[in-house]
Amino acid sequence: MSVWSWVKLTVCLWLLRKAFKAAGWLLLAGIAIAAWPVTLVMGLGYAAAWLRGWPPARLGRAAAATLPVTAVWLLTLAVRIYGGQATALAPARDWEHGWSHLTVPGLTRTFLLLAPTAIPAGLGLAALAWAWRIYAITTGLGGWMASAPITFDARQWKRQVRTARGRIAAPGAVPLLGSGGRLPVGGTIRAIGHRWRPVFTVPFAACARHMVIVGSTGSGKTNLMIRLWAGWFTAALAAARTGHGPRPLLVVLDCKGGPDSRVKANRTRRLLYGAGARRVAIWPDEARLSLWELPPQDLAVLLYQMIETGDGAAAYYADIMQAVLILAVTAPPGPPLNTAAFLDRLDARWLARAWDDGRHPQEAARIRGAARHLPDIQLRYATLLGRLGPALDGPGTLADADAWYFILEGTREPSVAEAQAMALTELAAHGATDPAGEPRAMLLAADDYSAVSGRVPLSNLYERGRSLGIGVQVSAQSWQGLGASEDERYRIAATADGGVWVLRTPYPEPLTGLAGTRRVLETAHKLVGITWGDEGTTREQRASVADPDIIRRLDVGQACYIHRGAASFVQVARPKASPLTLLPAPAPGQPPISLPVPRREPAAEPPTASLDLDDIFGPGATR
Repeated sequence: MSVWSWVKLTVCLWLLRKAFKAAGWLLLAGIAIAAWPVTLVMGLGYAAAWLRGWPPARLGRAAAATLPVTAVWLLTLAVRIYGGQATALAPARDWEHGWSHLTVPGLTRTFLLLAPTAIPAGLGLAALAWAWRIYAITTGLGGWMASAPITFDARQWKRQVRTARGRIAAPGAVPLLGSGGRLPVGGTIRAIGHRWRPVFTVPFAACARHMVIVGSTGSGKTNLMIRLWAGWFTAALAAARTGHGPRPLLVVLDCKGGPDSRVKANRTRRLLYGAGARRVAIWPDEARLSLWELPPQDLAVLLYQMIETGDGAAAYYADIMQAVLILAVTAPPGPPLNTAAFLDRLDARWLARAWDDGRHPQEAARIRGAARHLPDIQLRYATLLGRLGPALDGPGTLADADAWYFILEGTREPSVAEAQAMALTELAAHGATDPAGEPRAMLLAADDYSAVSGRVPLSNLYERGRSLGIGVQVSAQSWQGLGASEDERYRIAATADGGVWVLRTPYPEPLTGLAGTRRVLETAHKLVGITWGDEGTTREQRASVADPDIIRRLDVGQACYIHRGAASFVQVARPKASPLTLLPAPAPGQPPISLPVPRREPAAEPPTASLDLDDIFGPGATR
């Protein structure tokens, strides 16, 4: 074969390929023009999905939603026109009639007559076309430039964010409680593995289990947490009113403290009052609790744990202190009812009157052995309880309110806040297991608990909440704030069966790793200049379900929800109460809760006539 023959053959083959391609495009254009009502709907649907950042599934669901109208239309034609053939040919006659009246009124009439079939068909074709476009761009099959996938994804993200923000700005678009008991959170930006919905919701059961929320300062974590609290409370209260569950009890530990905590507490209270709460207590500013309502054994253990005893030589002193606490709390007259009564019991005379009645010889012997240490123990507890203040000295129990907001000054006084956190979590555990109390659906939310987790690690709080049936929600400003060690952090995050919320944070990889990876196609093309050539390869790769680079760039109020190997990016809506309050809120200046009257401290029985105090305390101790 000569060179000229080879050139002519190559040109002919090229022209033949182009002719076939042109014929295909002309045929497609002819079909599009002929079926112009369907083409019009398809173009509008495709353009809307492109501009709004919708997934193809939304167009598909819209097409399926219009099918009942099509069925009713066909049924109506069948009733009006006797015979199935005439019914089937009715759309064709309407289409043919439209070509003879190529005017605006005529085309409008034709479109309206064909709308029952043109709309579902057009939306379905738009969904297919948009799905192919996304597939082609992301796999490298489409686009003119090598950077087309990156540019396409960045533009779609901006459009999706704009759509989500516009959706949550609409009044009433994101209420506190949605249909089916689901809790609306905000507008969906992007869903990977989850079903896409315009408004992202989480089931009520997810909030009733364990959640982790991580986000740096200024990322919008407060709005997300308050919305979840109010949504959970609204759903639990609605279930209680219909007899499908116990009344809710929300317990919030704001461990950071400071003026911002007071603002957050007032926001939470206003929102809960709008949701139907009758009593919302803010501790320690407006309400108090009684630490002494705990069972005697639990109270003794808690008081012992609240004092740092040390190791080594201090272990002997710790054993003596624990024995004294058990004797003081479990004395025959009953447990102490306030701080003053407890401190009075840390006295050799009081303990002798209470225990040395001839029926408790072992306890009396322990008192005689620990008598010289009692002043030191009393001094330590007087100092500790004095620093804790009167807020844990009652009267009051968790059952007195529908929600408690506890403000711990963890930043200003870490040691005091740690002791308070231990006491409050113990009271919550007692409230969940008290057989004499009213059963309550309880959510314990700890905001920045890492500020006070030195004595009670978050992992212990999680494990205890799970065993007691309490939903636990914890937040931190970073991955490192979830625990002191890497094992503890993973134990907390991996057991969050209610989901993990990640807002903007500089180190999201450990959390995004919980979502796993997904299979994607990676296409490599031969580059010709800055455009793609005709040659290349495609292979299967793994990509993160929750892209950590996107999380680093999240704006204020944007969050990623990770649950069961899927991730959804959400624009969180600012929580707002319904304009129609379910029940009237308390009048201004009225206390949010009514505290019970303090009980009287039981007195120790007087010693028996045969009791000689000199035998206990030594000669001259009573003079």
